[in-house]
Amino acid sequence: MANIKRVRLPTIKVILERQVVREELIHNLLEDGQCRDLIRMTENAFRRLCEILQTEGGLRPTQCMSVEEHVARFLHIVSNNLQTRFTSWMYCRSRSKTSRCFHRVLRSIIAIKGVYIQQPKGDVVPREIQESMRFYPFFKDCIGAIYGTHVCVHVPNKDAPRYSGRNRYPKINVLDVCTFDLKFTYVLTGWEGNASDSRIIKNAFTRDDKLLIPSSRYRLVDAGLPHTSKLMAPYRGNSKELFNLRHASLCNAIERAFGVLKRRFPIIRSTTEPFYSCETQSTIFLACCILHNFLLDEDRDINIEDEVMQEILNGPQEQDRCNSTETDEGNSRAKQLRNSIANEIIMLTNSKNLCGLKMYQSLIFIPMCKVIMSKQEASGSKKEQVKWSDKIDYAYIQAMIKQQEIGNRVNGSFTPTAYAQMVEELNTKHQMDITKSHLKNRYKTLKTHFSQWYDLFRGISLGGFSWNQSTQLIEAEEEVWDNLIQSKLEAASLKTKKVANFDDMLVLFAWDRASGAHAETAKERNARLNKNEKIQLVANNEVHLENEYVDVDDDIQDSLGAKKCKSKKWKFEEEEEEEEDLNSKIMKSVDNVATAIREGNIISDRAYPREYTGEEIYRELELVGLEPHELPKALNFGNKSSKS
Repeated sequence: MANIKRVRLPTIKVILERQVVREELIHNLLEDGQCRDLIRMTENAFRRLCEILQTEGGLRPTQCMSVEEHVARFLHIVSNNLQTRFTSWMYCRSRSKTSRCFHRVLRSIIAIKGVYIQQPKGDVVPREIQESMRFYPFFKDCIGAIYGTHVCVHVPNKDAPRYSGRNRYPKINVLDVCTFDLKFTYVLTGWEGNASDSRIIKNAFTRDDKLLIPSSRYRLVDAGLPHTSKLMAPYRGNSKELFNLRHASLCNAIERAFGVLKRRFPIIRSTTEPFYSCETQSTIFLACCILHNFLLDEDRDINIEDEVMQEILNGPQEQDRCNSTETDEGNSRAKQLRNSIANEIIMLTNSKNLCGLKMYQSLIFIPMCKVIMSKQEASGSKKEQVKWSDKIDYAYIQAMIKQQEIGNRVNGSFTPTAYAQMVEELNTKHQMDITKSHLKNRYKTLKTHFSQWYDLFRGISLGGFSWNQSTQLIEAEEEVWDNLIQSKLEAASLKTKKVANFDDMLVLFAWDRASGAHAETAKERNARLNKNEKIQLVANNEVHLENEYVDVDDDIQDSLGAKKCKSKKWKFEEEEEEEEDLNSKIMKSVDNVATAIREGNIISDRAYPREYTGEEIYRELELVGLEPHELPKALNFGNKSSKS
């Protein structure tokens, strides 16, 4: 018995002191007038949010924590980008308790998505367009804007190539749709960082919870997305400058919405180090969008919106999002120079100023063209074209597989050593003059061709399809092909198209290809969580005391840290009979819950010893047999002993 490690339970004094600290934190938060600075909302909005999460989101108080403390701790984390350990220290709770509290509130916020994230019906012209002569009636059928952003996540090293992003950290690509009053109406999160915006928006139109655009209505998009009957992109070039200016003025609503969202909730900013996994960070982003819409109704902050507007006018809102191919500063300046020259020529031509036009061409335009051509000839910009045959492609693919196997491919990219060895190998075997740039360009081409086929068969059962090495075709029965073509019309053009080295390219490119397997909207995430909860309670035959909100006080859990008792689970015993009646299962679960409650009461009694009242002590002393005049003296003696 002397070797047994005894559990050191906290005293009543320590437990009460911690409780006082928590009560003072909540009181100061709601009474000192700093609520908006600390959790990004006023006191009235905070109370309103707690009420909605209780009535609509299913958030309930536990035995030792109120709803207000639940929500306050969650908002402290997302509004200040705090780690769990700091919030645990601030509220005098364990990390496990803080983590459970965080995910409990996160789950409740996702549950109210139907109240605050709704797609417009398109039957009303937006007020921002209707009240402006710049936009009405030209954009009267527009109902919002579409844009994307990147959010940092924490993923294993093996998945880093698919989530590759700027600023060192892996990212997810988020597609957002908003109205012109900065409210989000559709949010799709979870796509890998290297997925293109056009691919994500194409997926948004075909999901179960799809992006809806009413007939004869459209949304604004940037130049990186295609122009369709439902998506309006700006004109390319300078032929429609006035239209592009007004298009950009309307489309910056989505940038302002992102700016306000990330100012309120720094946990989703792209420049911070990620703390959470892909799934958790996606859920956090959805929850922040829901809170953003809630605050636009309950507690709109005009100052933040004005600051974000000034940032957009002064410079780009997000520096981490560079989808343009001309990212180099020199290329950007050259492009601006070419545009200015073209504008001057157009203006002189329209004004019929032939003398000015000839002078401009002779003094500026023609000499500049000669300088550019001379520089190109000096630098040897005309590169020798390489004719890639099937034989050379096969040798190049085998060389890449070899370099990948020996470890010269890091995070999806080949090292300079790998390229040097591949250049030497190909030039030696095929007597060619191949350079590193040739290999990089061919790598992109092969990956693009492979992606067409890989995306075609993604998400379907591959039964019946096989790649024939001799014919270089993916073959299947006609019935199987017909079913695929019905679901994906683009498969008809690829049915008779040859694809060489498909199996080898599968080894090279399949893992780096973004799949969107974790992409979900708020509605899909809520449905999946509800389904998982039902499976957890029924199919897994598992009862959690935490689900009943009668978990033991966190101070007692801290004292049990030596045994790592973060949360107890009472499982059903293995059924001896395969066909056991459902009623017996229910009775067993009730017995397990009752046992759990009794064990919890025993632990609670140890931490909270019963305090007897004066009347109860007096009655006990009477049973001892003391004289009436001796009872007051005994009672006073007992009180002094307990205090000492």
